[in-house]
Amino acid sequence: MKRNALNFIKIAVLTACLSLTFDGVAQSSSILYGSSRNPLMNSVNPAFFPSNSRAYISLPGVNTNFISPLAYSSIFQYDSAAGKTYINANNILDTLANNGDIRLGLNVNAVGLGFNFNKFFITVSTQAKVDFGFALPKGIVTFLNEGNYGHVGDDYIELLDGRLASARVYGEAALGFGYNINDNITIGARAKFLVGYFDLSTAGSSCRLYTAEDYSSITGVVDLNLNNTSIFEETTDENGKKSYKIKSYFPHNYGLNFDLGVRYATDLFEVSASIIDLGPGIHWNENVKRIVSARENNSFTFSGVDVSNMMHGGTLDSTFTQQLIDSLTSLTEYKTIDGEDYWTSIPTKVNIGGLFHFTKGFSAGLHFHGEFDRALTKVGDVFKTQNVGFYSNTSLMARLSLYDWVEIVASASVITNNGRWNWFNPGVGVTITPLRTLQVYAFLDYISNIYLIDAKHFNISAGLNLFLGSSASR
Repeated sequence: MKRNALNFIKIAVLTACLSLTFDGVAQSSSILYGSSRNPLMNSVNPAFFPSNSRAYISLPGVNTNFISPLAYSSIFQYDSAAGKTYINANNILDTLANNGDIRLGLNVNAVGLGFNFNKFFITVSTQAKVDFGFALPKGIVTFLNEGNYGHVGDDYIELLDGRLASARVYGEAALGFGYNINDNITIGARAKFLVGYFDLSTAGSSCRLYTAEDYSSITGVVDLNLNNTSIFEETTDENGKKSYKIKSYFPHNYGLNFDLGVRYATDLFEVSASIIDLGPGIHWNENVKRIVSARENNSFTFSGVDVSNMMHGGTLDSTFTQQLIDSLTSLTEYKTIDGEDYWTSIPTKVNIGGLFHFTKGFSAGLHFHGEFDRALTKVGDVFKTQNVGFYSNTSLMARLSLYDWVEIVASASVITNNGRWNWFNPGVGVTITPLRTLQVYAFLDYISNIYLIDAKHFNISAGLNLFLGSSASR
């Protein structure tokens, strides 16, 4: 009975996990922070401006960031003797035992402008952003490794504790201003106007497992509670067929964040720092829904399987097994109801950098990037902070500039993800600006493996920029 009960709960847990969605954090690049030519350097520090340009137009480009405790080779292993590929479940569970997060960020840079007036400069930018991720709570991994032994009576196992957070899609329009206080010090600030298009945020979902003191039964209790906002509206025609249409291209889900930066530079060295996405985040108040459990008492008690009821005349009675499947499925059934307006925060980023200029064309130094995932939310009149996470990269970086046309930046980074350390993640970026006019760039950063299919981390950027009134770099 115990083995059957264990299998039941494993199925229920995995089903519940798959039915929920995710939290994500985008990550900036040490390659970009070390650049002196790429206009997008201003996005990681508003005190930065391309060293050899009076004006620029930032053309469409894409940045993708991925971070995970698992790589393809951690999940799948090939047995050459048997000629088969199998899933290494033990390795997966061991790797995820410390609440490993899988995160994906996508930034699409639409169009940006920058104008340098010697003592001050102005920047304008527009971006579309997608944050997506998955955080597997430690309780699930502990249960899959140890089962329910040792947790009886009032002692329950917390399988889901709200760490599965959200997916988010939003647009950003920013206006920045930089000022050269003197020949050495530059300060910068930027205001960001945010428009939210989609959000799915955990509002307190949980899944608990109770075991009877005599081990005669196991009870699973699932409570789904998610906030959801979308630009899509469900419609039903006269035949009862449901479809979805876009309700608004400019929804009233607004937000405001700020960036601050400073840079001190001499002919010998430079140091800089910035705070990115400081502010409350996005206020979601249009087409707000809540996703909750369909049943008020959303629990199921499993007391084993009576084998005599399963077999008749040597064949399996599908009626009994179907009842069991229906009971499992009912745990994850949900319904959508009207919800209250709420806020979600954008993770705040901190950058600190320093470069020593060995020659006019070669510099090397350090860059620290940290992200605070505050998960600050407001429902009604109540603010609360939950699921605080911290992610960081510390990078050695070097920059080589050739004839004002070519810039090569290389890095080697140490990455932390909620206490998990990854010690060697190289990166390289190339920026080419023929005739100091049309710029082409491509970055590949935080590479944990030269074969991307086996990589646990990587950051990829590519795009075009157009310079006006450029001169030899200073």
